[in-house]
Amino acid sequence: MGVSPIRILIVEKQRLVADALGALLSMQQDMLVVGNFRSVVDSTPSARDLNPDILILHFRFDDGIAADAAKAISQARSEARVIFLTNDESDNVLLAAIDAGVSAVLYMSTPASAVIDAIRVVADGGSLIPPQTIAKLLHNRRWTDMVRDSLTGRETEILRLMSDGLSNREIAIRLGISYVTVRSHIRSLSCKLSAHSKLEVVVKAQQLHLVERQIATRMAFV
Repeated sequence: MGVSPIRILIVEKQRLVADALGALLSMQQDMLVVGNFRSVVDSTPSARDLNPDILILHFRFDDGIAADAAKAISQARSEARVIFLTNDESDNVLLAAIDAGVSAVLYMSTPASAVIDAIRVVADGGSLIPPQTIAKLLHNRRWTDMVRDSLTGRETEILRLMSDGLSNREIAIRLGISYVTVRSHIRSLSCKLSAHSKLEVVVKAQQLHLVERQIATRMAFV
């Protein structure tokens, strides 16, 4: 009597990616693709009947639907294990995966053989997010939250204008405060972010997602 194949449900909005992934997994003798949907909303009515072992969800950090779905599955103590599929390789995706109880995060750049191996590991009850990675990310998040909470409203406002590329004098004019006051706030920001220049303040703020990551048209230092 043979072993039952791993039942896989794919939820991926990009048709080419979804079809290619479905074809790849269908070629594996120990895997069975039971559904291939474009969105969580489309898949929800059928997911329970399809009874998947693995749910592969397209994830975008600015779209909480996949994370909410994964969290609901985890809280329901479902036997289905969730894998995020994303092209965002930032730590925030891993943090979202940890919060939602996801077993693995696969990137669009992941080789096909690694995807197959990952599915088998997860189906066998394993996780591809190492404990040391989880500990490091949670430690970094606590530090980020501490820094964010330490910023005053004025400092946050100045940080956003700095990220937009405004000079100190332009920030002073925009906010109706003195040039000296702006420099004082920037010194405070440098201290809180352990930065040694205005550029480093902006870079660290963007890395910590204290401001939106963007390419400033110019960066003035006066």
